[in-house]
Amino acid sequence: MARPVTVGLDGSDESLAAAGWAAHEARSRGAPLRLVNAWPGPEQKDLTPGREAAWQYWSERALHAARAELDADHPETTILTAQISGLPAPVLLAEAERAQLLVVGSRSIGAVAGFFLGSVGLELAARSMTPVVLVRADGHEERHGDVVVGVEPREPCDDILEFAFDAAARRDGVLRAVYATRVPAIRGDAPWVVDVGLSDARKEAEHALGEVLAPWRDKFPEVRVFEEVASDSPARRLVAAAAGTALMVVGRGPRRVGFGPRLGPVTQAVAHHAACPVAVVPQR
Repeated sequence: MARPVTVGLDGSDESLAAAGWAAHEARSRGAPLRLVNAWPGPEQKDLTPGREAAWQYWSERALHAARAELDADHPETTILTAQISGLPAPVLLAEAERAQLLVVGSRSIGAVAGFFLGSVGLELAARSMTPVVLVRADGHEERHGDVVVGVEPREPCDDILEFAFDAAARRDGVLRAVYATRVPAIRGDAPWVVDVGLSDARKEAEHALGEVLAPWRDKFPEVRVFEEVASDSPARRLVAAAAGTALMVVGRGPRRVGFGPRLGPVTQAVAHHAACPVAVVPQR
């Protein structure tokens, strides 16, 4: 059996949205869907027997209800469930090692602010060596369509581009590859000087972007690719590009020993504010 698409489920609207998104993703990949609920149990020392029993009951109920609904909507998909005693982050990190993809919900905090990536989602996105997709309750309806990928040609990005091209191919959509760099601060004082340099810099940037995309264009000839080089803050440009998009793909560099969870400023900004599901792909 293929490795599953795994979703962390806690009964919240956000996790149910994540489960719905993950079910469609599992079907497109020909993979089973695995619903995982982590409940503290012995891990939480001050949990009384009565509270532990209640927590287990509601955890089981959330899993059974979600599975029943997904079975009805996706009868062709194999759906597995697991209720595991332990804290959510370590349980889901362990589950991610056996999955193609880990999907979790993120809580909405308004149209302007985007959505809140809590401590569990942050740790998963920063530590998992399996791609993690963050889905908010009101941002998962575009299941088909364009995919946007943030590209930094000066950094390794093969794992990120492979994920993005594959996602676009399965959605029959356009892949929009965005490379954004900041405009030099001198532009406001001496635009005639900067514009000459910017013209050369833009050509170099377009060439660099084209070079990193070329082997993936050859591997996925069916994917239509739109290349965009923008003189803008990378975070701001990618958040803007997410509007009306089926999926945003961003990268995360290798996790260094001795450092805590860290997504990097651009990936973290996109994860918090993009108005669509966000895939955080580790670059090995």
